[in-house]
Amino acid sequence: METCERCGAELGVGRFCLNCGHPVGAPVEDAEAFLPWIREDEPHDDHVAPHAPPAPEDTERGAGDEPSPAWLPWLGGTVVLVVLLLVLVSCLGDEGGDPGTAQDPTTGATTPQEPEPTGSTTPEEPKARPVDVSRSSTVTAPVTAPSTQDLDGQLVSYEAARMLDGQLATAWRMPGDGTGTTLTFRLAEPTEIVRVGLVNGYAKQIAGVDWYPNNRRITTVTWGFGDATRDQSLALRPTLQLTRVQPVTTRTVTLTITGVTPPGAGTLGRDYTAISEVRLIGRPAG
Repeated sequence: METCERCGAELGVGRFCLNCGHPVGAPVEDAEAFLPWIREDEPHDDHVAPHAPPAPEDTERGAGDEPSPAWLPWLGGTVVLVVLLLVLVSCLGDEGGDPGTAQDPTTGATTPQEPEPTGSTTPEEPKARPVDVSRSSTVTAPVTAPSTQDLDGQLVSYEAARMLDGQLATAWRMPGDGTGTTLTFRLAEPTEIVRVGLVNGYAKQIAGVDWYPNNRRITTVTWGFGDATRDQSLALRPTLQLTRVQPVTTRTVTLTITGVTPPGAGTLGRDYTAISEVRLIGRPAG
């Protein structure tokens, strides 16, 4: 088979070399040589490095070098979102649910709700209003003055019950200075006492005569309610003088005279200690 005069490649069919295009059979000039793109006036290396074959592809990859599928990040994000939604729903359910039906996280059993104490269904009855209980009580006195005639010639008695009749013109009285004398009142039933008082002299007025300043008048007393006591100071006036006491339940009240004035002065003056009225204010105990 013929070869090209210029490049030495095998010639095929046609008038030109298929490798360098040189006409078949045409002479080759001396200035031409193979590799015509190299010029004579330029330095060049006559050694042509062989063409290095391409490096073989690394067909072996580690398990960690395998590229991740494109859908894997989306799958991870979706899983995280679902978990967050479940946590949020769980929190909202715990806040809005009935704590009595919550399950024990260790056993899963339903915890029964403790019934709240309902207390008494019967409303407490209001206390009765305090009233005067002295009229239904009885009284005893260690000393009582004898009966006398008044200026109109009427017989007047001074027994202890006169202190409970509601009349200022009547009185209990005793002769002389009554300091230290104790009167005892027995109530009809156990009573919560809240106020006590008295008219501290003989308040009768008749025929232009005022007997209040003409007899001794009581200035101080001590009330007794079992273990409790109450001192009371009194003004010199013929009216009812009340004092409040710490509510105490009792059936017996005592009244002890602890101070009196001198006897009345003048021709109408009398040496008696008198009490026209006593009041005991309370409500039935119960």
